[in-house]
Amino acid sequence: MTDKTLIVIAIFVTVAILVLAFASPMVGNDRRSRRLLRARIDALTKTAQAGDQITLARYSYLDRLSRRERWLESQPALKPLIRLLQQAGVAMPAYRLLLGSLGAALAVLILGPFFIASAGVVVAAALGVGVLPFAWLGRRKRQHLAKFEEQLPDGLAMLARTLRAGLPFSQALQIVSQELEGPVGKELGTVFTEINYGGDLRAALMSMQDRVPSVSVMALSTSILIQRETGGNLAESVDRLERLIRQRFRFEREMKTLTASNRASAKIVGLLPLLMAAGMEGMSPGFLSPLTDTETGRTLLYWTIGLLIVGVLWIQRMTRLSV
Repeated sequence: MTDKTLIVIAIFVTVAILVLAFASPMVGNDRRSRRLLRARIDALTKTAQAGDQITLARYSYLDRLSRRERWLESQPALKPLIRLLQQAGVAMPAYRLLLGSLGAALAVLILGPFFIASAGVVVAAALGVGVLPFAWLGRRKRQHLAKFEEQLPDGLAMLARTLRAGLPFSQALQIVSQELEGPVGKELGTVFTEINYGGDLRAALMSMQDRVPSVSVMALSTSILIQRETGGNLAESVDRLERLIRQRFRFEREMKTLTASNRASAKIVGLLPLLMAAGMEGMSPGFLSPLTDTETGRTLLYWTIGLLIVGVLWIQRMTRLSV
């Protein structure tokens, strides 16, 4: 082998090594990313075949948890609580909320007897402390839904204008999610992300409807799916839905004004007996002892409180407008 041939071989080997040195990090990372992405898609596909719905909103926070925390979060018993957290717009793992409520109730059961002599009162206080986080979560859900309903007409109006400008539906969702702050922009952004990553439009809309249990969202999802299957002017459908929602809000405000006195009466009827009993007991100590010290008095007191609660709830139900 001549010296010239050796020089050519050496140059070829050197160039090949340099090319591999520069290209292997990019190729290796890309191959590893593809492998991880394929494994994640296979895992989600198996989960979907088991009856669970693939949503980015549900799995987005799992990456920040440890393996043990992900195992706790994947328990079937926590699915209703996970759904409630999503509907309330609270970014918190479900197991933490459950363990926190159980720990608070257990602490009251352990420390309560040192301060309260009655075991029944201690148990009632422990139940109240344990239920308090879930009551707060239910209130956050109602507030989140009310804020979404209030902001939805503005989002639909912006979506209709964007569609009239000639942009496709997915790009219109992206623009609305970027321009509009609040729960409406966040939910539409989640729908756009799911569609952009190759998800099905029907599944993305059903996921949004599950996170936001509203008649308006149901109407919007139905309009979009019908237009996708049969064709038509989607901008006009969204515009009509926006006007309909505004008319419904106007009707609800009128109903709240007309039923304001009845709702105030319910509060007065519910608080007046308690205030009168507390005032009489304060002016004349022992006035309520026949109701608290005798079996018949306690029975009458329990029936009175129960009927009072039923009356207040009945008045609230009569003055509540469900549309």
